[in-house]
Amino acid sequence: MKTKKRILSVILAAMMMLALTACGGMTTDDAKTYVQSVLDASYKADFSEYTEQTDSTEEEAQQLFDENLDNIMSMGGFTDAGLSEELSASYRQLFQDMLAQAKYEVGSATEGEDDGFVVEVSAEPFTAFDGLQDEVMSAVEAEMANITDISQLPSQDEINEMVFQKMYDILVQRVAEPTYGEAQTVEVHVELSDNMYSINEDDLTELDLILFPADNL
Repeated sequence: MKTKKRILSVILAAMMMLALTACGGMTTDDAKTYVQSVLDASYKADFSEYTEQTDSTEEEAQQLFDENLDNIMSMGGFTDAGLSEELSASYRQLFQDMLAQAKYEVGSATEGEDDGFVVEVSAEPFTAFDGLQDEVMSAVEAEMANITDISQLPSQDEINEMVFQKMYDILVQRVAEPTYGEAQTVEVHVELSDNMYSINEDDLTELDLILFPADNL
């Protein structure tokens, strides 16, 4: 089930991060608002504050969000998995719903080095992937066990579709009834370069790995 681990590793790979022009400098409150706007836009598809912060349009923000979903589908292996159009579309919507379940809280901001800022973000791990591999395999094995006539054995493509369908069915239920692990704190650095503020990409990756852990697949 390596595909699912690739999915999780790219959830945030193309996160929208339009730089914020350093017009007249930034305050700690500005830094906190900026981080909140980027996270809300990237996970919740809430672009209201993000467009204000980055001087972009909602259409531009929506395009970036849609491209993020496209990248998740492609880099996660779904585009080339040979899935039916219906199941592929269902997965794309599922990932959008899953991103919306990201549970984080932007906390205090302090001044950092080189006119930058450090913003604390509390993140609760989404546990939808815990034990997923075993549950999917058990569901597939149970369905295969019901086939007694060798002439009715599914083709490899049909088995592939079955595996992804079972995984989808399980994830839909888990997204509908989300559970979370213990909150962890990440320090997100807002950095100034060439009179533009942006968020440190490594910090965003660390945050994403906490929000959507794959260790317990």
